[in-house]
Amino acid sequence: MGFSLMKNDKSTFVDEIILGLICVVCLAVGILLTALRPEFWIIEEHITGVMGVMITLTGIMFLPCLIYRLFTNELPKK
Repeated sequence: MGFSLMKNDKSTFVDEIILGLICVVCLAVGILLTALRPEFWIIEEHITGVMGVMITLTGIMFLPCLIYRLFTNELPKK
C-alpha cells in the first residue's frame, strides 16, 4: 500500500476527482455559511449557521474515504 498518483489505476481516476470535488465544495459552502450566516425569507440566521456546520461535517466525513481510495488504488496484477 503506497501512495502514488502516477502509478494508480486510471479507470477510477474520475471517481477520485469527483469525490475530491465533493469534499472541497462541502467544506467551502459549509465554512461560508457558518462564517457569513445569511438570512433569507423565513430562514433565520441560526438555521444557516447550523446548516453550515452540518455541511462542513459532511465534507470532513468524506475526507477519510478519499484518502483510503488514493492509498488503496493499485493496478490489478496480471
